[in-house]
Amino acid sequence: MKRILTFTNQKGGVGKTTSALNVAAELSRNGNKVLLIDVDPQGNLSKSLLPKDPESLKHTIFTLFLRECTLDDALLKVRENLTLLPCYKRMAKFEQEFASSADGVYILTDLLEFIHKQWKKKFDFVVIDTPPALGLITVNAFVASHEVFIPMHAQQYSVDGLKSVLEVIETVQKRANKKLKVKGAFFTQHNLRLNISKDIVEYLDKNFKNVLMKNYIRVNVALRECVSLKQTAYEYAPSSHGAKDYKNLTQEILNA
Repeated sequence: MKRILTFTNQKGGVGKTTSALNVAAELSRNGNKVLLIDVDPQGNLSKSLLPKDPESLKHTIFTLFLRECTLDDALLKVRENLTLLPCYKRMAKFEQEFASSADGVYILTDLLEFIHKQWKKKFDFVVIDTPPALGLITVNAFVASHEVFIPMHAQQYSVDGLKSVLEVIETVQKRANKKLKVKGAFFTQHNLRLNISKDIVEYLDKNFKNVLMKNYIRVNVALRECVSLKQTAYEYAPSSHGAKDYKNLTQEILNA
């Protein structure tokens, strides 16, 4: 696996799942083999890609963690070059199941290492979508990853959330994954003409050096519509601002 990317924010509704989905889709469209991992008990990423509710699935990432199934049972090919490891609400029991384990923060790391050994040339990228919280599930994603990207809105509470995320990442870097890097935060549903947007950009540039990415995702109705239709932005509206913005963002990620 060339790179393992995690999209995270402790605040919900900031476009985290939409970003993970469309970046992964763009990577796969460019010929990369991509493994998309859903570790959010809400299962929104899985719902966005699967024809049926993921709750109807017999095997998901959680049953894989519990060793109730094999990789072949859980992995689902959802697009050309794009494979999904789905999730649903049973994942909410993750902390209850693994919090007392001495290796509780390495559960996802161990799984990815196993996948790599089994299929060394199977995947070029792993993209992980986390829950809107900084608990054990998200820490597992940080420990397993090479890079973290933080979608956010240009609002004050999003800045506060960014601080919290960076604090947890700093702890993980010190104690469990020294190679983990914060590659950038980016705005979603962004309107640069608003004064609040301009103020937040100035604040971040001043107080969080080199964190804010150059590309951002503009306000775009097509991005909301494509999710309900279980399509990526490129499938539903390839000429939309949303598709173009995620294409540019993905290119920046590749160059990061």
